[in-house]
Amino acid sequence: MSVPRRRRSSHPAIAGAVIAAVATVIAAAIPVALELTRDSSGGGAAPPVQGAPSSGQPSPTPPAAPTDPAPTPESPAVTASPSPPAGVVPLTEMREVDDFEGWEQEPLTVAGKRHEAVLTASPCWLNDSFTVTFVVSRQFRVFEAAVGIADESPKAMPLRFTVLSDRKEVFTTTVGLGRTRPVKVDISDSTQVSLRVSTTSVEQCHGDSLGAWIAPRVRR
Repeated sequence: MSVPRRRRSSHPAIAGAVIAAVATVIAAAIPVALELTRDSSGGGAAPPVQGAPSSGQPSPTPPAAPTDPAPTPESPAVTASPSPPAGVVPLTEMREVDDFEGWEQEPLTVAGKRHEAVLTASPCWLNDSFTVTFVVSRQFRVFEAAVGIADESPKAMPLRFTVLSDRKEVFTTTVGLGRTRPVKVDISDSTQVSLRVSTTSVEQCHGDSLGAWIAPRVRR
């Protein structure tokens, strides 16, 4: 008579280890299953992390900063004649008495310098002199100017320049080509001021030598 065999039960420690291993496998499989499920359902990709490599798509180019337009060359500045200081009046703005024949107001170059306000006459027309007179009515203290011969004049002997107060000579000088000389005369008692240009020799004129009163003016 055979003896019935008894089923051996598993050792408790072994059974516990098996259960723990199975649980570990299941726990690791759950995130994988979830990721596969999300990918298959068409879910959007996670936003890229700042600083991570780009996905290959060209990044938009930022707009270029505005630049200043290239400078354009400026037009040459036009230099106007400076205005006289307060209390100074160009003599040619005073009322003129005598005939102005033989005199011109024009820009001239004298001793290498260009002057815009010049009162000029050429006494070589007649080997004589030309005089022009202005009314100042004792309103001014000083007459000022510079005198010389225009550079365009032919080679000549000096010309004589004279200032008259009420028809009386109060200043005279002679100036040659290539030079200028300042003039300053007291006219506080003058009702009229005259300017004269004359030759110094009848042999000197072989063309029009222009005597120049440069910027003639009166000052209070």
